[in-house]
Order: sequence, then structure tokens, then C-alpha cells
Amino acid sequence: MIIKEKIEMKSLKRERDIIIYVPDDYLTSKKRYPVLFINDGQNAFFDEEAYIGKSWGFLESIKKLQIDVILVAIYCNFEPLKREDEYGPWVMSQDLSQEFQSNRLVGGEGKAYVHFLTTELKPYIDQRFPTKIDDYGIVGSSMGALISFYAFLRYPTIIKKCAILSSAFWIYEQEFVNLLKVTAISHNMLYMDVGGQEDDERYVSSNEHIKKCVEGKLKDFQYRYFPEGKHSEYHWSQRVPIFLKMFYGGK
Repeated sequence: MIIKEKIEMKSLKRERDIIIYVPDDYLTSKKRYPVLFINDGQNAFFDEEAYIGKSWGFLESIKKLQIDVILVAIYCNFEPLKREDEYGPWVMSQDLSQEFQSNRLVGGEGKAYVHFLTTELKPYIDQRFPTKIDDYGIVGSSMGALISFYAFLRYPTIIKKCAILSSAFWIYEQEFVNLLKVTAISHNMLYMDVGGQEDDERYVSSNEHIKKCVEGKLKDFQYRYFPEGKHSEYHWSQRVPIFLKMFYGGK
């Protein structure tokens, strides 16, 4: 079952479209389901809504793997630079902000966005559906991966699974290194990848650096390098079954 609606983001004083997928038998089944938050949720399910007309194909993947999970896809902010603001945990430097062709400093709303996910959206989903309240995950790519990883590190007792694809770590590399030093994630699960054909060589170097900082901090960690991987929804869609199977099993 697919449910599309708007939800108030009190932490950011705005509204946002979300799409919720729940197994068809959730009303009659006695099961409780894990939940996966999907950033850039407009790309999650339907080609006609996705950037460049290609979705990540989550519905096809969970059907093929035969896994039961509630998917909560949160659309990004489509206003100019507001996606970068919401997905940026820290304010970018002036030099980095200029790379985004901005005459102002970019980022800094990520803390409020993650507060919305953990203290507003999660309770709403838990109240409405039969969830496993202690089994939440999050996924994102590029800037969406940054905010996913930030949520994972800031709220490790709430967000216990995280998949980050082609993370733009070069924007906040040292900030994440510092945060990793003080965060306990040993019992959580992390999937991380990067492609060899990303838009900027800094994607690979920064991901390799963060990978080294992560190693040894948790047992359930998988890192993959795709030599032909590009910075696009098509390539990310090919990796969805990998982290879904890691998190939830399946065939």
C-alpha cells in the first residue's frame, strides 16, 4: 500500500511531501515492521517523479527480496539551495558555498531536519503503523547521504541502520571525523559505497578517509567501491538490493 501526504515539519516551520509504503497485509497481520527513512524520497519509487526520470526502484527490490519493511520517503526541498541547507549539518565555509554558486553561506539546517526525523516523523509513524520502534534505518545519496550519516551518528540509539551512497564527505570531512571520535555505534549497521566515475575526484578520497575512521568502530560494516559507478540515480538503484539484504535479509 502506498500513501502520499503532506506533513508539518515543526522543527523547520514548513511542510513536506512524504510517501509511505506499508505491506498490504499490515492491518490483518500481527507482524511489526522495521522502518527505513529515505532521503530525496521523490526518487524512491516512481520514475515519473524521480530526478532524470529514473527511480531507485525500492518497490521492485523489496518484492524481489521478499522482505517486509515500512518505507518512509521524504521529499527534498526543491527551492534553490534549500536542499543543501537542510541536508547540511553545519554551515559551509565561504569557499564551499561559492562552489554551489551561492552568494550566502550554505547549510546549517541539518540539525533541525534530523530533529524532525527523530522527534516528529518517527513518533508519527510509530503511532500510525505496527512498527518495530527500535528498528529504524536511513538511506541517502550524495548530500542525502551526509544527512543520513549525521542522523546515524547523532542518534545511534534511534537510527540503527544506515546506507550512504556516493557521500559528499568532502564538504564536511573534518566535521565527520571529529563526530566519529565521540560516537558509539558498535551495535549498529552501516553500508557505505562510492563510484570510480563520480562527478568530482574528492568523492573517492573523502569516502576512503571516512571508511578508515569507521573501521573498527562497528562489526556490521560493509564498504564497496564500484569502479564504473557514476553519480546518478541509475547507478544508485543498482545498489539498493545490496544494503536491503544486509539490513533485512531476504532471498
